[in-house]
Amino acid sequence: MTDVPLNYVRFVKLHLKNYGIFLGSNELNFDRHRTLIVGGGGSGKTLIANALAKLGPVKGIKAHFNADHPEMSVEVVTKGNRNLVNKYGSVIFLSCEFTELPTFNLETPFAGIFSHKNGEVVMTEARTIFHALLSRKPMKNEIYKNLNPVTMAAGERVCLGYAYSFAIRKVMNLDLPVVLDSPYSRLDPELRHGVRAFLKEQPCQQILLGGDYEFKEEDKPHYILDYDYMEGCSRVRKATCDDR
Repeated sequence: MTDVPLNYVRFVKLHLKNYGIFLGSNELNFDRHRTLIVGGGGSGKTLIANALAKLGPVKGIKAHFNADHPEMSVEVVTKGNRNLVNKYGSVIFLSCEFTELPTFNLETPFAGIFSHKNGEVVMTEARTIFHALLSRKPMKNEIYKNLNPVTMAAGERVCLGYAYSFAIRKVMNLDLPVVLDSPYSRLDPELRHGVRAFLKEQPCQQILLGGDYEFKEEDKPHYILDYDYMEGCSRVRKATCDDR
């Protein structure tokens, strides 16, 4: 039997049954490299991210009101060291809404993940990644040498959050997936270009959830979240060539 590396985890499958806004049986199988999930506002993108983060149902979420019975279920299948999902959740699950906060810094949201002696190493690596993300804004790179989020615009703070997450992975040798909820929604076109180019170079598993407007024509979705306004529910379906 092959030993599973302690620093490694992947998401394999998520099955939702009558969970929250999702009616009936809904299943997503995640690619080992990149899975793109497209849905409009209120279609359940964040619900999916939170289910993955909790490795199961989130407290307070109820079964869909139109379900034939009140039972609901959430199954998250992983490969590798499943405990890493909870331990390094702030490194795995990223959203523009959180990382754009002016209070974001090295201590939050990554408090307790790495030792103080590694702090400077992480900072140095984060600075390198941050500059790569802002490759089309060289003037901003000069201004933000000290990585002070208070002086940054919202989009730059988002990039700073991404930079810290990937810096921690590298410094601590963590082979983790990244789940990006609306990854480009707070970014201007130049920042989007930098983040897209950076992500394409990363070997980690990537699960991107966003609206159709966030992605380019060459970004082929794997799943579509179809929201039915009449029934007040979402259903997961595999994307086809007609969806782009």
